[in-house]
Amino acid sequence: MTMRTTRRRFLGAAAAAGVGAWVWKGPHRAAAGQSANEKLNVAVVGTGGKGRGNMNTIARTENIVALCDVDQRRLAEAGEQYPDARKYADFRRMLEQQDIDAIVVSTPDHTHVAVSLPAMELGKHVYCEKPLANSIADSRAMAETAARTDVVTQMGNQMHATEHLRRVVELLKAGVLGSVEKVITVCHKVLRNSGGELPTDTPPVPDYLDWNLWLGPAPERPYHPLYHPFGWRVFWGLGSGNFADMGCHILDAPYWGLGLRYPVRIETEGPPPHPHVAPKRMMVRYQFEREEGGTPLEVVWCDGELAPVGEVIDGVNDGVMVIGERGRLIYNFRGGATRLEPTEAFAGVELPEPTLPRPASHYVEWTEACKGRGKTLSDFQYGAILTEVILAGVLAYRVGETLQWDGPAMRAKNCPEAEALIRPPRRKNWG
Repeated sequence: MTMRTTRRRFLGAAAAAGVGAWVWKGPHRAAAGQSANEKLNVAVVGTGGKGRGNMNTIARTENIVALCDVDQRRLAEAGEQYPDARKYADFRRMLEQQDIDAIVVSTPDHTHVAVSLPAMELGKHVYCEKPLANSIADSRAMAETAARTDVVTQMGNQMHATEHLRRVVELLKAGVLGSVEKVITVCHKVLRNSGGELPTDTPPVPDYLDWNLWLGPAPERPYHPLYHPFGWRVFWGLGSGNFADMGCHILDAPYWGLGLRYPVRIETEGPPPHPHVAPKRMMVRYQFEREEGGTPLEVVWCDGELAPVGEVIDGVNDGVMVIGERGRLIYNFRGGATRLEPTEAFAGVELPEPTLPRPASHYVEWTEACKGRGKTLSDFQYGAILTEVILAGVLAYRVGETLQWDGPAMRAKNCPEAEALIRPPRRKNWG
């Protein structure tokens, strides 16, 4: 039996049975087997919004050979840009295309895993937007599948590859602050419709949209324009609110630079949790045990109305203050000057030489790694655990409890009812 026949039968069975049937590990070309001089053949799933930007950036250096979107308007627009690419509404049909080397997943959070896992099982390199998943268990599955299939992966927290962020990481890794006492992060973004209610009217599904495919594994709900194309992120089950959106960016440098893993205690503040909609503001306090013992390191997230300008971190709208025994490191995640304060405390401190690579971009780091040159530094091993930590904060807010958290076991030791959100149910025939 040829590989082509095997692949076709496999995908046909998967489409009939749902994502949960996709456990076959097919042959694939590992990163080292890709010629460094040839272009990758890239498929794009989700061609509007952030997906459009991802697609157009990748197209500067690679071939776009397949386009997939459940919204026919967006698919048609992308098809005009890339007329030689084959077009699909269903990513499962797209995976039958034989010439795909790598896939860019820019769908809503609740379908990241549904697309990425079978792509990895077929040996495709995967770039997936952040957060990697919409549940802790699914995020873990992303890391485990990437490791087992040995494909090249990258989570789309694009600032991870910038000179600005990598210099912050180098300073933290070098210990210029001395012993770190606390980390405070702020984000002033407020998502539209956060703090609101579920829509109650049920307009008809537009003829250009496949609502069943848009929902994917998410529990059944009627179509509403508040969900598609841009509003889905504030509704539990589709997204995980502002924290999950921005946390993978703003927590990235301290998490990486301080070598953090799993928190042991998580508490939150904010308005009473809504069963269906994310809040306008939230504060999360993590405690991370130190390898050397002693008082746990506290990491604080403040967003929305709980992150007032000039009161948490002077002069920083979306960024971080790391407080150490020698002073403070302050930076805005979007760029600009990184400050070590007070100036006199660091006058005699020798700053480290650059040690981390400086790729042309987050995307180039991934495509070069796919061709066997270098590696990605925000791969699914790193991205999944950062996603898990952020989603554990969302979990603590939603259950309204201070959690004693067992990260490796994905378990709230003092809150059994959290299990339903750690491993949420999937819609029938979607695993």
